[in-house]
Amino acid sequence: MSNVVNAFVKVESDLDAALRKLRKKIEKEGLIKEMRKNMYYEKPTQKRRRKMLKAKKKMRRMQDKMARYDRRK
Repeated sequence: MSNVVNAFVKVESDLDAALRKLRKKIEKEGLIKEMRKNMYYEKPTQKRRRKMLKAKKKMRRMQDKMARYDRRK
């Protein structure tokens, strides 16, 4: 997947502030996350396992949240 990111930052006087703005724009686009994800090859079984564990964790959080909600009643 090819992502094209156009992040223009106007540099007036403070270069550090311009760099911070650029980093925020790049992070908002999700480019950093995508680069880190694609840095190393991940086997298909590892991807499925990671996704499954993420889904289980999400379900556990939802169940805990619902249990807390039920206790309030």
